[in-house]
Amino acid sequence: MTSIFKRFLRSRSPDKKQASLEAATHGHDFDDGFGSFPSNYSLCALRSDCTASFLDDVQVLTRFCVAEQPYWHAFVSHYQRLGAKRIHACVQDVSEARWLASQESCQSEIPFVVPHLVESGVPPDVALRGFDLSIIRDDAGFTLLVDCDEFVDCLRPVGSLRSVLDLYPDADQWYLPWVVRPLLAAHHLGLGGYWGHVGKPIVRSSAMATITNDHRFAVRSPSIPLGTQGLVVIHLWGRSFRDVLIKVFCNRFEDAKSADRDCALSLMSQGVLPIRLRIFAYLELQAGYLPIPEQIGDVVKGFDHSAEEFLLRDYLAPEQEAQAHALYLRYKNQLAQHLGGFPAYPAIPLIQLAELLPAAFGID
Repeated sequence: MTSIFKRFLRSRSPDKKQASLEAATHGHDFDDGFGSFPSNYSLCALRSDCTASFLDDVQVLTRFCVAEQPYWHAFVSHYQRLGAKRIHACVQDVSEARWLASQESCQSEIPFVVPHLVESGVPPDVALRGFDLSIIRDDAGFTLLVDCDEFVDCLRPVGSLRSVLDLYPDADQWYLPWVVRPLLAAHHLGLGGYWGHVGKPIVRSSAMATITNDHRFAVRSPSIPLGTQGLVVIHLWGRSFRDVLIKVFCNRFEDAKSADRDCALSLMSQGVLPIRLRIFAYLELQAGYLPIPEQIGDVVKGFDHSAEEFLLRDYLAPEQEAQAHALYLRYKNQLAQHLGGFPAYPAIPLIQLAELLPAAFGID
C-alpha cells in the first residue's frame, strides 16, 4: 500500500496537484473552523522518525531580561528536553548577558544558550526587530521565535516537528497557535487552556530576512498554520501571581498593558488594581477546554520561587504584596459578575482588552 501511495505522489505534476486541490476544495468556502484550509492542504504522508528528537534541527530565538531569572532554567530545560539545537537569547543589558553566560554548564564545549546584545534604551519589541538574523541563519535548519513563557508542545503524537513541516515543502514559515493558561497555582494546569488570539512562528532559517514583529518573520513564500496538526505553543500568561506583579514593575514595554507601570504602587495604595493584573483576572475567568500536556507540569516544577520572591522584594514589601493579592481577588470577583458585558477571549487582542477593563466597578 505504501509503494502504491508513493507512485501516486510521484505522478502528481504541479498541474495535477493544483487539480487535486481544486477537487478537494470544490463546493467549499474553506470553513474548517480555523481558517487554515486549504492553505494546509498536503498530499504528503506524515513521516515518522523515532530516532529524531521533537525539535530536531530547530534553534530557539527568544529575549531575556532580569524578570525572567526565576523561570529561565525551566524554559531552557523544556527546550533541551525536546532536543532543540540551541537557544539564542536577545538581551538589552550587558549584565543580563553575563548572567546568562554564568548559568551555562562548564562541561559543555558548545554553549546551549548564546546571548546576543541588542539595542538598549528602546522597547524590547523594537530591539528584537533590529536583531541581525544573518548571525544565526546557518546554525540550524529552522528557527522558532518564542518568549520565555511560551512552550512548544503537541496535542497528538507526530514524531518530530520537522516531519510536519516537511508536509509543506514550498512553505518557509509556519504558525503555531497559542493555548493560553493563566497560572495562579501549579494545580491550575488541570483546569485546561483555551485558544489564544495569535500564535508564534517557526521559519526555514535560510529564508528568514527580518523579524516583522513578535509573531512573524519576513519571508517571501506562503506561511502555513499548523494548529490543525495538533502543534501548539502553551502560553503561560502569568506563571504565578508574583510573576504578574514582577511584570507590573519590571518590564520595558511601552504598550497599553504597561501604561501604569510608573504609578502602579501609588494606584495600589489607593485601592486600584494595575492593568496587567486586571487582564490576568479576566484570563483566569475564561473557561478551559483544551488539555495542557503533562510535561508542562515539569516546566512549572522548575520555577525558582525563592528567586521570584527575592526579585519581587525590590518592588514590594510582604504587606504590599498581600494588599495586591487582596485587591486582585476583590477585582476578580467583581469582574466575574460583569463578565458577560465584555468581549469573550480570543475575540479581542489583549492590548485592546487592557483599554476596556475598568479600574473599578463601584461595588463590593
